[in-house]
Amino acid sequence: MAPSFPRQLPPLHALDVFVTAARTGSFSQAARELFVTQSAVSRQIQQIEAFLGVALFVRHKTGLRLTAEGEALLPVVNEAFGRIACQCETLRSAANILTLRMPPTLAARWFLPRLPDLQRVMPGVDVRITTYDSREPRFEESGVDAAILHGSGDWPELEVLKLLPERLTPVCSPATAREITSIDDLARLALLQCDPVHAWTEWLRKAGGPFIAPPGGQTFDTLELALSAASRGQGVAMGDLTLVHESLANGTLVAPFADVLDQGKGYFLVYPLQRAERPKIRALRAWLEASVAGTKAVAD
Repeated sequence: MAPSFPRQLPPLHALDVFVTAARTGSFSQAARELFVTQSAVSRQIQQIEAFLGVALFVRHKTGLRLTAEGEALLPVVNEAFGRIACQCETLRSAANILTLRMPPTLAARWFLPRLPDLQRVMPGVDVRITTYDSREPRFEESGVDAAILHGSGDWPELEVLKLLPERLTPVCSPATAREITSIDDLARLALLQCDPVHAWTEWLRKAGGPFIAPPGGQTFDTLELALSAASRGQGVAMGDLTLVHESLANGTLVAPFADVLDQGKGYFLVYPLQRAERPKIRALRAWLEASVAGTKAVAD
């Protein structure tokens, strides 16, 4: 926390009047620019001079001239006003930028098709998407406004809204699906792995299948890569039904089994508590709630 010092400043409005009078060299011209009377300008200058205990201007017939004290004060006030104006512009610009972080598979398969609708309901906001596959938001280390995270929803000291449940089932290409007649057939196929790798073990236990040691299938760091490999016939991936809905609908992927694994995990909108009342965060939350309602309606 910055140290607290007693305020020893004249009114900021009076300083603005001082700068205008110094630039124009005339109280009357300064009054016209500021839309006040000449006497009002004079009173503001007198107030600063009384506060400082020095004269800032020398009056003469052709106008005003800064004293040595006025010459010393002017660049300091100009610099301070410039820095204030620059910071205010930065804050105004930030209010019109929404940076949202989420896992790459969710971004590509669920969020991206809905992005035009978000831009429609937030027309004055520049929506910026950044992807990562971390379980921690780390707001203090980035310019991210909010994040959609995968997990169980246990992020203390953050506002958390559950969006989508994770429901896992094996998916593969149509050609690979034709090779599968029972769960035992998985033992001779490449099971495509991604974090968390234990999803296959949990699904097989739930579905009543045999334990299958991970075969020679590729391991990926994102679900998107595993699903892409599965669509190319390179094996069977564990897919989230919400995220592969479009691929199942168009036949790019096939779900050969009815068994679905729900581990109580899902995707959550999270953001710091102090940002809850920001207009862009409120608008994002409302839009996501409506979008999720639409997603559930389609699933049902």
